[in-house]
Amino acid sequence: MKFNDFLKNIFQKYKKDEITFIGLGNPYRSDDGVGIEFINRIREDFNNSYTEFDNMDEVILNLMKSKNPGLLLFIDCSDFKGTPGEIRITTYDEIEDYGKHFHKIPIKLYMKLLIKENKQTFLIGIQPETLDSINEPKLSDVVSKSLTQLFGIIKDNIVSNSTCQVEKP
Repeated sequence: MKFNDFLKNIFQKYKKDEITFIGLGNPYRSDDGVGIEFINRIREDFNNSYTEFDNMDEVILNLMKSKNPGLLLFIDCSDFKGTPGEIRITTYDEIEDYGKHFHKIPIKLYMKLLIKENKQTFLIGIQPETLDSINEPKLSDVVSKSLTQLFGIIKDNIVSNSTCQVEKP
């Protein structure tokens, strides 16, 4: 199933307030900041958008306690040996073991906790071009274009879906 079709199908199952985005990464390691930049762009349209610099443990615990169905999408750069800028959806079973991670708490552990509470979780990974340390946050051109594409796909699918209709103030 194509990435666009996957997102369209998954968003049809949830109300807007049941979808949570968590952006991960280090903006001072070039493309590793893609998850943080995604959240910076989408926060205007989604209240349920967080970065790993927010209190992620509290966000996860609140999602676990919620009786509503829920969808959690982690956004991060991910080296899956693809073409730089390639976007891939990854399930819990496809993520490597706990030992190979760069986050305070492994994404896979968060996913496992949420799955136990009948929440659906996915990692949207974007293949980085570079992870060089930099003085000012800046994505490579190819990853920035992919991020713009991802942002557009998500906004289009949510706006066009009556279940996930974006509310205008």
